[in-house]
This record gives sequence, C-alpha cells and structure tokens, in this order.
Amino acid sequence: MKTRFVYIFLMLSFIFAFSSCDDDDDVQPFSVNFSASEAGVSGTALQTEVTITFSRPSDVDGTLNLTVNTAGLTYGEDQDFFTTPAMTANQLSLPFSSGDQSVTFLVHAGTALNRDEDQNITFSLNQITGGGFTLGNNDEITVLFSDDFTAPSGTAQLDAGGENFTQVAFFDLSRAKQTNVATHSWDLGFYNENGEFRVVLNSAAFTMAQSIDKTDLTMVTPADTTGFGASMVVGFASSPNAIPWVDSPDGDLSKTAFGDISATDGNNRVFIIKRDGNRNWKKVRVLQNGDGYTLQYADIASTTFQTAVITKDANFNFSFFDLDNSTVLVEPAKEEWDLQYGTFTEHASFGQPAIPYGFKDYIIINRSNVEVAMVMTSEIEYSAFSTSDVSSLTFRSEINTIGSSWRQGGGPNSAPSLFDDRYYVVRDTQGNIYKVRFTSLEDPVKGRGFPEFIFELVQ
Repeated sequence: MKTRFVYIFLMLSFIFAFSSCDDDDDVQPFSVNFSASEAGVSGTALQTEVTITFSRPSDVDGTLNLTVNTAGLTYGEDQDFFTTPAMTANQLSLPFSSGDQSVTFLVHAGTALNRDEDQNITFSLNQITGGGFTLGNNDEITVLFSDDFTAPSGTAQLDAGGENFTQVAFFDLSRAKQTNVATHSWDLGFYNENGEFRVVLNSAAFTMAQSIDKTDLTMVTPADTTGFGASMVVGFASSPNAIPWVDSPDGDLSKTAFGDISATDGNNRVFIIKRDGNRNWKKVRVLQNGDGYTLQYADIASTTFQTAVITKDANFNFSFFDLDNSTVLVEPAKEEWDLQYGTFTEHASFGQPAIPYGFKDYIIINRSNVEVAMVMTSEIEYSAFSTSDVSSLTFRSEINTIGSSWRQGGGPNSAPSLFDDRYYVVRDTQGNIYKVRFTSLEDPVKGRGFPEFIFELVQ
C-alpha cells in the first residue's frame, strides 16, 4: 500500500510539474519600451511618429494603454495637439495583434498651437492587456513642440531586424527619430548632385558589379559570366581581385565599382550585378540623360531589356532603384538623418591583402555635412565633455569613420562585445554637436541587431 501511495504521489508531482512548465511556455514575460526617450514636433515637421517596441513578437492580441500628461496644452485638431489614433480623457489605447513586435502612433501639432513657446507633453505606459508583458526601463517619452526643435538628449535602441540583419536603421539625432528600411529593398543608388553622374551599390546587401567588354545588353549571354559565381564573392572566400567590384567603403564617389558615367554613350559598358542571397543576377547599363540617368536592365539570359529614367531630387543624396521593382524610397531626406546602422561591405585585410568583407553591427554616417571624432575616456570622460573640448578634436567625414570601431568583432570562440573606453562626438546635418556613447551591443532578450546608445547635445 505504501509503495502504491508513493507511486501515485510521484505521478501527480510529475503531472503538476509538467503542467506548470506548459503554462510558462504559454505566457513568457517580455518587456515593452519606447524606442526613444524624446521626440519633437516643429515648424518643419508638424507631426512625429512614436514607436513602442516589444522585446520579442507578441503571441497574443492585446492593448497598450498610455497616460498623457498634457502639461496645460489643449487636445484637438483645432487646438494645441492631437494624436492618431485619437486619445480620450488623457488616455491613449493602442491595440496590437499576435505576431506584432512594435506599435506606433502619431503626434500632430494643432492649428492653435503657439509655436513661439517651447512646450512639451509626456506619454507614459501604464497598463498592458494581453498578458505576459512587463514595462521596460524606457516607459516614458516626452514630445517637445518647438518652432526649431532640437533634441537635447535621449536614449535610443537601433533596430536592424535581429541577428539576420533584415533591415537598416537610420537615425536623426536632432529629431530623435529612427527610420527603418529593408536591407534588400534596393540595388543601385544614383547620385543627385547637380552635374555629377555616379552610381553606388547597396553595400548593406553586399552587392557587387563587374563590367564586361560589351555595350549592348541584348548581346550579353550567360556565357559572358562564366566563372563569375566563384570570383564575385563578399567574405572569407573572396580575393583581392574582387576589390574593384565593390564601392570604396569610405564613400569616395570617385572609387565606385561603376566609375564615371560618361556623357558619351559608347563609353558606358554593361555591368553584371551580383546580388546577395537567392536573388537573380542582372545585367545593367547606365547612361547620362540630361541631368539625370537612363538605366537599361535585364536578367542575364534575356534577349530584351527594360529602360528606366532616373531623375535627380536635390532633397536626397541618391535616387534608389530596385532591379525587380523599379524606383524606391530608401534613405530619408539628406538633412533628416545622421547615422546608419546595419550591415556593410568593407575592405578587410586580416593580415593579408584586402578583400571585400561583409560586416554586421556597422555604422556609417551621412555624407551630407556629418562629421565625427572619436574620444577615449582616458582623455575626457563622457560626462565631462563640454563645448570647450570641441576645438581640440579632429573631425572626419568619411562615411565609415565610425564603422566597426565601437565594438570588438569576436571570432570563432568569442562573441562580439562593446568597447566601453570610447565615445563619439558628432556634428550632425544641422551643425549641432552631439556626444554619442553606445551602452549595449545587443538587447538582453532580442539579441543581436538591437544596440542601444545615449546622446546629448553639447552646449
């Protein structure tokens, strides 16, 4: 009898333990945070998008409930401010669905807002329905209304889509704003500077371009690309011979894979475009067209080709083209971003002649007036750096000035890690001076592809 009792007790204990584990699997807590601590609405940007991120995709439907401290401002489209979706009695409810990893809402300036005064409101996360959530450290955001909004400081987590780096993150320091674009959303970028004719490759997607001795796409066949699959490689399997087939990583437009686009059509050869992943290779030819471009493009084996006219837009550094889907919008306007985070094609030596190599956790800067200087904490601590220290710095404008220098690369037996002995001073597109320090390489739950940094206006 005693033996039977023990057996039943053990079986019940096992069932209870198994059920408990099953319940834990059903609802695993994860954190919810604002993606930045400040955002701004100004005379040039009458609305701002606010993003709330989840540390992993939700496995339930639910609602985020926010409390709004209006600080004396009146709600309404014809008053001081309003939101999309609308709020009720200083409460804003944001529904989300299973599978979502973020929620966004818009804050707009109302028509009666007095822009002569700097004013602000605060949104605070206070309740989450749906279960399994916890509030993260960044559970509040301040939205400033100013005729000339410049973010004084902030904390931001960049989002490259996770360890597979499926997207690229652009960040504007003065507006505390992040913009995310799919890594493989474009192939070629056409320079918009007046009188300049340059084409760049999607270095974040490890795109390569090799010219052949032909100028007619209809005469190019798969036979013209024999051996290209083995030689057009980004990574350890590459060779120094492949360096000319990628753009110079410092952003020098005189050292692109395409080189000059000639005013004489007969001088512009066909290029074979190798794209990362399983996407098909392309053959292209670029010509000048007034102050714009004509792009001819087709699959390698095609006996015909398509034509696209690329017009310049002075508000952007480049006009972008996806060889599968035509013209696309990628970068924000050239005065509306400072840093880009994601993947990138570098020239890496590894003790040998340089080869094209694809880096993760890579940061480039906007070529439009952005400059950067690195500061070691052994020289000046981050908290102590002030305006008087700026004159002692040497700023650089190469787009890879930051690059991978903010973290250690790791290796076969070690993971990448953050350098904590340095920070960066950035002169942004508006001429503001910010100090920027990376505080984490990875998100503790979401993992790689979600670094965090703090920034502060140097005054």
